[in-house]
Amino acid sequence: MSGEMSVSVDRDFARFGSKSFAINKINTVEVKARHPHSQNAYFGWGLIGIICLLLFMGGEKGSGVSSGTVFALLLCAFFAFLAYRAWKRSKIIEYQLFLVTSSQAVQAIKSEDGSMIEGLRDRIERAMAGRLN
Repeated sequence: MSGEMSVSVDRDFARFGSKSFAINKINTVEVKARHPHSQNAYFGWGLIGIICLLLFMGGEKGSGVSSGTVFALLLCAFFAFLAYRAWKRSKIIEYQLFLVTSSQAVQAIKSEDGSMIEGLRDRIERAMAGRLN
């Protein structure tokens, strides 16, 4: 969640920062999980790195370490770093909580903390059923 948002649920309202939803107007509570970053970017960067490595190393016929070899290894390390960063970003899951009212569906909150979103969903559903403590 970007920034801190005050979230509260009582028997009458679910409040998300400056937005409030009347519990008796909520028809459905829905949670969606999505990957905000590409799942294939790391494969592309890794493939480019391997291709560069093969091209540079295949062209080197000498037995010594030349500046071209050092450049090739640095370039491959750079692409490997990009592949690693893209792989780490692809593992991020963003959870979104939607409240569906009789008039429209509204995204109330999103977060990378799945347990917080599920707990919030449970509190809203208990309030809808009149069982909120």
